[in-house]
Amino acid sequence: MSEVSGKKVAWMALSDLFVDNEISYEYIAKRVAHLHISEVERILFYDVAPVCMSNLLVLSPSNHKGFSEAYIVSNIEQHLRKWQTSRLYRKKTALKIRFYKFCLKQDWHKLISEICQVQKTNG
Repeated sequence: MSEVSGKKVAWMALSDLFVDNEISYEYIAKRVAHLHISEVERILFYDVAPVCMSNLLVLSPSNHKGFSEAYIVSNIEQHLRKWQTSRLYRKKTALKIRFYKFCLKQDWHKLISEICQVQKTNG
């Protein structure tokens, strides 16, 4: 799997944490288990959360079934371009990432546990 396609798989899997529906931690873990936990954490909080978190912050989330690949890829790529080119955007997003880590703490710990299980099984 190329690095780019591997990232897209991780982006899509991790975006499931932001859908207003039951989360399958096992499914997500199986999709990202090839990555080191620290890389999954970086992708979740620095790539995916800045694009998807707003779905969980509204009173009536609009996304109940999952994000389309086109939406995820184009919006994360746009976010990453801004991250690379704008110092102000990086500072603003870095503050938001602290908030995302607080909000997703339980989900992140459940996911870590599942990833470790999958990695141990595949080990």
